Amino acid sequence: MYRKFWLASYAKMENLKLLIFVGTEGIYHDHAGNGQFLTSMVNDSSDIDADFSQDYDVLADGLNGYDTVLFYTDVGELTEAQETGLLDYIRTGGGFFGLHTAAASFRESEGYHSMLNGFFDGHSPYMDFRVSVSEPNHPITKGLTDFEATDELYYLKHNPDASHHLMQAYDHTKDETHVMAFYHTYGEGRVFYFALGHDMAVLEDPNFQRVIRRGALWAGNRL
Repeated sequence: MYRKFWLASYAKMENLKLLIFVGTEGIYHDHAGNGQFLTSMVNDSSDIDADFSQDYDVLADGLNGYDTVLFYTDVGELTEAQETGLLDYIRTGGGFFGLHTAAASFRESEGYHSMLNGFFDGHSPYMDFRVSVSEPNHPITKGLTDFEATDELYYLKHNPDASHHLMQAYDHTKDETHVMAFYHTYGEGRVFYFALGHDMAVLEDPNFQRVIRRGALWAGNRL
């Protein structure tokens, strides 16, 4: 409760403190390079101060200095202390932003995936598709129009009743529509997930970058 009170009291006075946490176990993404690009990109904002880390130990006891943690990870394993530290941080008011392969990470960590409400279940071919805004009045999507993306269209094991959907995309290869962005709360904390983020083709898209900045601010109780 103290953390939530602190956020409410100082949200308008201090920049958001964001940790971009990057895993390097995957072989299909340049997580380190892309994560450093994201860190530089959000640090160009006037209201976000971001740090970059690949140190798993920070999850166990080093998150309390941050308002939001953004996971851009792939595969990997969490120790019990790391998973407990992360989940306790969110329960007590810390923000969590899962990006792209965050849903494919830590596959043996049931608590992590229960918090996220998303588990990777495959993806389309790398292709062009349209991302549609399904909740246009939310602070993350307000003023955002439908846009074209070049990326993998993710499929998720996901309980739609446990989250609010912000964006979706139609996969013509399967004649299916899949959620691309959703949010919910976890204890006192806010959780946001955004499925795009394979490579620089989408990371440099202004629409993608707008969602990254707003998603981080929303998870940290700034929006």
